[in-house]
Amino acid sequence: MLRHAGPLRRADTLVTTNTKLLSRDYILIMAAVVGTSFVNNFFFSTLSLFAETLTGTARYAGYLSLAYSATALVIRPLSGILSDKHGRVKLIIGGAVICTVSCFLYSFTTGLVLLLMIRILNGIGMGMNQTCAGAAVPDIVPKERLAQGIGIFGLYSTVAQAVGPFIALAIVGNGELRNFRTLFYVATAFCGVSFVCSCFIRYERDRKRESTSAHEPAIASETKDAVSKQAPASAAAQSNTEIKTILGVEPQVLGLVIMLMLYFVGVSGILSFLTLYAKNRGFPIEYLGFYFFVNAGGVFASRMIFGRIVDRRGGDIVIIPGLIVIASCLAIIPIVPSLPFLICMALPYGLASGAVGPALNSAMFKRCSPKRRGAVSATYFVAVDIGITVGTPIMGLIADYIGFNWVYWLSSAIVCVAFLLYILIGSDKNYERRLAKPT
Repeated sequence: MLRHAGPLRRADTLVTTNTKLLSRDYILIMAAVVGTSFVNNFFFSTLSLFAETLTGTARYAGYLSLAYSATALVIRPLSGILSDKHGRVKLIIGGAVICTVSCFLYSFTTGLVLLLMIRILNGIGMGMNQTCAGAAVPDIVPKERLAQGIGIFGLYSTVAQAVGPFIALAIVGNGELRNFRTLFYVATAFCGVSFVCSCFIRYERDRKRESTSAHEPAIASETKDAVSKQAPASAAAQSNTEIKTILGVEPQVLGLVIMLMLYFVGVSGILSFLTLYAKNRGFPIEYLGFYFFVNAGGVFASRMIFGRIVDRRGGDIVIIPGLIVIASCLAIIPIVPSLPFLICMALPYGLASGAVGPALNSAMFKRCSPKRRGAVSATYFVAVDIGITVGTPIMGLIADYIGFNWVYWLSSAIVCVAFLLYILIGSDKNYERRLAKPT
């Protein structure tokens, strides 16, 4: 079986080389989350300031972050399970509607309690919209281009992270309430565009119409296609019997989930504390934006290049060296002599992180049955959320008690642990070896 898996992948590629990746529905699904992702970044960069303007103190800003994160953690698994049973598009549309309504309601906020309630509503909409969109992508991209499709799709997040805060801060200006109301109206318009685009996604309706049996689920034909084309095939797809699941996904994905959480615990330091670290080192903060710009460029280039390599040669060739580069960059940060050197580190870090995330996401989808893609998408996002949520306060305590240098050295060590976990139980080679064992 191990000798046969490689030729199957090459044969697949030759047969379907001309299969279109950027289909109509693919572009519409991306458009359906671009608006909501921009709004997400609008609020991450400004809502703490809005809370301070409303209440006169900054102490409540953390409550907003906790309310949003906790809501997303709860709603993502539920959205994934519901999308597997009832379809993705309805929930993508529903999430966009909730986001649009919540953005409009922000403009009427007069106190902290109401702001918290709207933030929770916002978290519900975001969790539904983004989780189900992430599950819809592997439904429509060619199987032999799955990693490439996921990587390019993820560019919406990269663009939103780079541009969203700039737009929001430009609108907010000096922090007057009327400026925030303008921001909320702009956010409503962005989510409205996402809603309109999501209404035109039609692949589920087309598949139902083309189904040969009125009682056969639309996903059945895709499941058969995945069994015949996907290599290595998932254990669930190879068997006629229903495999038991843990947290809604096949057990073989759990190793990747644990590894993913560890990875994001490790990188949470660079996400949350780089500005404070640079200030502590005496670097000119006004030029630190170049780090994030170069990093975003590396992520963009990586997603365009490495997805196709993963599809052709498997995830190991990208994930293993990518984790080594990330751990090395984190370990070097405390000893860089100046800001230009730190900015130079952003390029290899961006290239590596832009390759590792989509490759892991693709591996999770490939190792589960197509009918559980909603649960897999939710599990991926939840693992990311948990990793950052757990990692950020831990790194904050380390920064307070023993210094910022140890934040990045510990981050590097945690990424090394994630690397070892991937080598031991998560790699393609280990997965294929487990499939080859007789049952």
